[in-house]
Amino acid sequence: MDAYLAPLADDQRAALTRLRDLISQAAPEAEACILYGLPAFRWQGQGLAAFGASARHCAFYPMSSSVMVAFRNELGTFETSTGAIRFQPDKPLPAALVRKLVRARLVEIGAASAKPKARGASVAAPGSRLQRPRLPMPDVVRAALEAGGLLPAYESRPAYQRNDYLGWIMRAKLPATRERRLARMLDELARGDVYMNMAYRPRKPAP
Repeated sequence: MDAYLAPLADDQRAALTRLRDLISQAAPEAEACILYGLPAFRWQGQGLAAFGASARHCAFYPMSSSVMVAFRNELGTFETSTGAIRFQPDKPLPAALVRKLVRARLVEIGAASAKPKARGASVAAPGSRLQRPRLPMPDVVRAALEAGGLLPAYESRPAYQRNDYLGWIMRAKLPATRERRLARMLDELARGDVYMNMAYRPRKPAP
């Protein structure tokens, strides 16, 4: 985390250091780590929360769209998306709100670990009648896409590509391998003409 924070502007570094400390205090058993290029905390093997900075703002990622929905009324003064809460360094998230978000995510992770995994809906491979499970996007992957401004590029890809990317990333057994695979997906999305190290030509919209 220190390596991520060090090159930031003084006000961003101070705001994110405060946020890091608040998360750690709310979840003292969570493990500090880097998830998909973002400073984060992991609990019971799952992403608990992450944070980061861009040229225009800082951001907190609860890594849960349901937690975002549950606290939407308290987030009214902040700019939000499906998985991110953006704020300016001089207008940080209230400490009480950060604690609530983190504790809600702890409860969610604990409840999810007790449930059997549900099978996803199916998605057809192009040119084939074969149906494959449609994989849900993990919140930590969504956070990385939003942090890189690549969510629109991801959503513009065909369903089979989105499915393949998620399956490939989440099948990795080691966190470091997952991070490398996600980094490659982000790079390919940014380039726009590559899919799984193969040339890709997006279809042009019909006139």
